[in-house]
Amino acid sequence: MSDKNSWEMICVEVQSRTLSHPLLDVKSAKSLWAEILNCLTIASDKGILKSKPHEIRKLLQKYESSEIGKKGYYAIMGGVKNQDRDLNIPHFKLHNGRWFDFAITIDETVKPVQVIGFDFEIRFPKGEKDVAIPFLRIDLSLPEHKNELENIRFHLHPSNDDITTHSPPMSPIEILHMFLYGMQIRDKSRSMPS
Repeated sequence: MSDKNSWEMICVEVQSRTLSHPLLDVKSAKSLWAEILNCLTIASDKGILKSKPHEIRKLLQKYESSEIGKKGYYAIMGGVKNQDRDLNIPHFKLHNGRWFDFAITIDETVKPVQVIGFDFEIRFPKGEKDVAIPFLRIDLSLPEHKNELENIRFHLHPSNDDITTHSPPMSPIEILHMFLYGMQIRDKSRSMPS
């Protein structure tokens, strides 16, 4: 079986496997905010994150979600959503010139409390060891978004807003750790002839 129907069936399987994982369960929006604050503060203390503790507190906000518009839904914003990738818009700065922001939506009307949507985007400075991609965005679309109908709520954009593919299931904290500690660029590019 090697056709579009097979791929659509695979997407349904990947989607159900991804969204059934308890990695989207949290104690509360406030506890997730505190966990993110702790993670960012430690990274700042270690010199990984150039943003200072007072800047982190200013950038990391929690409030009722304006996107959902119902009681019991919260947003955690890490910087300002910036799909234009404008360096002048507030964001977190890493020691290596990379920079990122994120937005997370939490539903506290259910038990356990659930992360129901997010987008995390990291940008790479031009000329970074021949990195050919300017950004990577990892998204979990909100329920009832068209991506849910296409069985691809959990997805990533590899340096192109128009390219969407399944993302490995990761929690917001795991993605944050990946941005801070896990995106190493090889000293010698595999794609470049030696």
